[in-house]
Amino acid sequence: MADVIVPTRKLTHDDLWILPEMGRVALSPDGRSVVFSLALKDKASNEVLSDIYLLRLDEHGQALNEPVRLTRGGKQNNFPVWSPDSQRLLFTSNREGDKAQLWLLEMGGGEARKLTNFARGINEVAWSPDGKWIALTSAALNSDEDDVLTGRKILDEAAKKRQDEEERYRQRTIKSVWYRLDGRGMLEKRMHVFVMPAPQPGDASEQLVDPQHIRRLTTGDYDHYGIRWTPDSREISLVTNRNEDYDRTWVTDLWNIDIETGEMRCLTDSSLQVHSWSWSPDGSQAAVLAAQDMNKEGISVIRLRLIAREDSEMRTLLSDLDYDVAPTVGMRLGSPTPYQPRWSEDGKRVYFAIAEHGRVNLHAVDVEHNTQIPLTTGEHVTHYFDLLPGGHGIIYAQSQPTHPWELYRLELRDGQPSEEHRLTHLYDTLLAPVTLSEPERITYESSGGEQVEGWLLRPIGYKEGTRYPLFLHIHGGPQSAFGAGMDPFLQYCAAQGFAVFYCNPHGSTTYGEAFVRQVEGDWGGWDYQDIMRGVDECITRGIADPERLVVSGYSYGGYMTMRIIGQTDRFKAAVPMAGVSNLASFVGTSDIGFWMAFQSKGYPWDAERTAYYHDRSPLTHAGKVTTPTRIYHPENDLRCPISQSEEFYIALKLMGKVPVEFVRVPGHWHIGAEKPALMLERWEIMLDWFRRYVDIRPEEYV
Repeated sequence: MADVIVPTRKLTHDDLWILPEMGRVALSPDGRSVVFSLALKDKASNEVLSDIYLLRLDEHGQALNEPVRLTRGGKQNNFPVWSPDSQRLLFTSNREGDKAQLWLLEMGGGEARKLTNFARGINEVAWSPDGKWIALTSAALNSDEDDVLTGRKILDEAAKKRQDEEERYRQRTIKSVWYRLDGRGMLEKRMHVFVMPAPQPGDASEQLVDPQHIRRLTTGDYDHYGIRWTPDSREISLVTNRNEDYDRTWVTDLWNIDIETGEMRCLTDSSLQVHSWSWSPDGSQAAVLAAQDMNKEGISVIRLRLIAREDSEMRTLLSDLDYDVAPTVGMRLGSPTPYQPRWSEDGKRVYFAIAEHGRVNLHAVDVEHNTQIPLTTGEHVTHYFDLLPGGHGIIYAQSQPTHPWELYRLELRDGQPSEEHRLTHLYDTLLAPVTLSEPERITYESSGGEQVEGWLLRPIGYKEGTRYPLFLHIHGGPQSAFGAGMDPFLQYCAAQGFAVFYCNPHGSTTYGEAFVRQVEGDWGGWDYQDIMRGVDECITRGIADPERLVVSGYSYGGYMTMRIIGQTDRFKAAVPMAGVSNLASFVGTSDIGFWMAFQSKGYPWDAERTAYYHDRSPLTHAGKVTTPTRIYHPENDLRCPISQSEEFYIALKLMGKVPVEFVRVPGHWHIGAEKPALMLERWEIMLDWFRRYVDIRPEEYV
């Protein structure tokens, strides 16, 4: 019997560096292997390195051994895709340059073989069910030559330099509303679809796939995502917005492309935001997860629909279900993908997930009778999943309150859930000696009489009957949610002596459509009241010291942090991160500024909404701020531009009433950064400010 390791220490900042992040997961068609990517933050090089790991399964889906590493030698080895015969594996890698190319690995042994030399690299990959074709996406400018894109024509270094300089310095005349995107910059390069013949078994050639045989299937000023094949290998499915007003809507239609003729056909009616889908075994219909276009009604829940391939007839399943049928919970330490509905082999059931009250669990629906079948329950978040052949089990990735992502198998007997088995132990050794705080789910009453949920982390070393400094952490969105999965960063804050409170106020996902819409036209209103009532609940429970309250949040959480300190003097320190201070200027400076029309129910120049924009902007109330404030903002942020923090900082600085600092972070955009240290340092920057204004008393801890 293995020795049980007793936790003896707290989570450290160094631990945050070494915790791996799970990415794409793929179950082989024969059900005997699972591959997944793991990203590791290398402290010495300050780089993120990702590799692909293999887990072998027996005929019942049980793990035969621990995962083994398949790839080496590149900064990024990602996007594993199985061949239909389960004997070969495609993946993308930048091991030979700065652009990711497509590589092939024979599972019987040998070195990986490079297949492509795309000028702008490879994004997504899909292998046709008949094994004959590979579809892929790559970025392209409208002015790019196909010969250059596909590698039929190789530019010399001088030509590459000229091309790079032309792209960098040429003038741009903007004619659309949505013309840039955080993390990408100007929306000039668009994702387009290509198809090429797949290498066949026994082909040991060391050469690239002949670029002459690579065909481009899409053109135009549109992005194309989520490529998947129909079961008959005749068509490629994808989502895109090719409407005339594409630059100011969130519509994502489902399209099919005939690979022989190149004809594109739209299957949806431009009223939906398609998130994911999969084809029935006979290819006659797709199970589609989609929300209504927010232009029509505002935010709506993601529902499960069936769409016929031939005539696009649509049917909604479980229409009374008031929760998203997709994971809509914010998570850290990676996000195992893809998430898509799955069909039983006989086409009688569709399997999917439901996001409810911060949990994400698996369910199925009987297609004929439209009845729901729960499969998993409990305090956890499930993302990726797939069915084992024969329908005797499900493989899935799950995060629990004090444990990050692992792979599990749920045994199915006659379609009903039976035993659950954990397949991987990626974090056991790393976390075994670490003492963690078990999140306590708490419920309290909102100002409108409804119940609001949150979580409370007691500090490590907590003594019963003692009050502690409380860190109020606020999620972004605002249409997002905290969940039941592990958040290592909040665990780190608990290890530093803080009680941590986080909640899902009105406007959060996973509580139904009416709840999520309450924030529309009411930023910093009902949700502000919910958050403050949650703080009061922590005080009432005897955990929080009302004289040692601190607050921080990112994105909408940054907005709310600025909003809070302009409304109350209860907090001793605040760190708003990448927030919004001026709703009116946000409309004109954010990459998605037009989105504020939905969020604020009008524009700032609409006479009936002018007062709202003014009152709900934290900048308006900057003169009331008495809380010492350190503002954090990425310099390359296009979602919540750094000018939003600049306005708030200068206002506080010129007034001179409170200590204020402004931390500007180069090489960092809203949702990512060039170096992992830039993301991890955020927490130390925040905690350092908190410690200046609240004391951590050693005598309060065991």
